[in-house]
Amino acid sequence: MFTTEMVSFLQSGCALVVGTVGEDGVPLASRGWGLDVDAGERSARLLLPAVDPALRNTISRDSRIAVTATNVRTLRSVQLKGLVRDVEPVTEADRERFQRYCNELFGDIAAADHGERVLIERLAPGDVVACGFTVGEVFDQTPGPAAGTRLDGEDP
Repeated sequence: MFTTEMVSFLQSGCALVVGTVGEDGVPLASRGWGLDVDAGERSARLLLPAVDPALRNTISRDSRIAVTATNVRTLRSVQLKGLVRDVEPVTEADRERFQRYCNELFGDIAAADHGERVLIERLAPGDVVACGFTVGEVFDQTPGPAAGTRLDGEDP
């Protein structure tokens, strides 16, 4: 399910949209700021804005999470759905991942939109936390007739 190419795609500078739902059933969307995937464990480590009280109040152990990764140049999109394992402070490796991710994402946005990179860089949060989650389902979400197709070999 997680081929080497898929892992490379997910760990690139794709725009990351994170969806969760609170205990009250209210959905919440936010941005992710870097993703590492462990293909063998079917798990991922997602960097989230540290200062986002609504998100922090929604994400906790065993809460559901969906992460959609989209290449801003091609619109190729893959969605991971799963359950949160933990939210914890970032490591030095996470901080390096955050810097690489921002560099790739902002470079792609500037190239695709012909925008000033310095303006785009303002989107980055001042700090991030790490959210570990177990991947339960994987979907192709690229716009077009195949959108919604499961990529993990299981029927919906």
